[in-house]
Amino acid sequence: MKVHSATPVLFMKWVEPSRDWFMKVGFTVMFDVPAKNPRYLGFVGLQNNGVQVMLETRGNDNESPQIRERTLESAHAVVFIEVDDLDAVIAALAGTKVLAERHKTFYGADEISYEEPGGHIVTFAKMDR
Repeated sequence: MKVHSATPVLFMKWVEPSRDWFMKVGFTVMFDVPAKNPRYLGFVGLQNNGVQVMLETRGNDNESPQIRERTLESAHAVVFIEVDDLDAVIAALAGTKVLAERHKTFYGADEISYEEPGGHIVTFAKMDR
C-alpha cells in the first residue's frame, strides 16, 4: 500500500474567518460546499503548493449523523506547516493572535505559532537545511 497524502480537517463554528486567515498566507480555495442551511459554508478545501487544509463547520448538516455528532465534540488540532519565507508569513498575519513568539527549536527550525480564528494552533516553520 502506498499513501499519497494526508490532509488535516479542522472543525470550527464558522469556516469563513479561518478560510480568510489561511488565504492571507497564500492558500487558495479549491472548493467550498454550502451547508444545507444557506447562512454558512459547511466545508472548504484550501491548498498552497500542493499542501492542503480542509475546514468544516461543526455539526455540518451535509455529514451523516454519526460524523456530525463527532464534529461537535472534536478537540482543537495543531497543524505544522513548513515554509520557505517565515518573514512573509509574519507580515501576512500581523495583528493575529500569536501563541508562541518566533524562536529557534532544538530540531533546527525557525518557527512561530498562531491561533487561527477557529481556535486551532498553526505553527509555521522554516527549516535549517
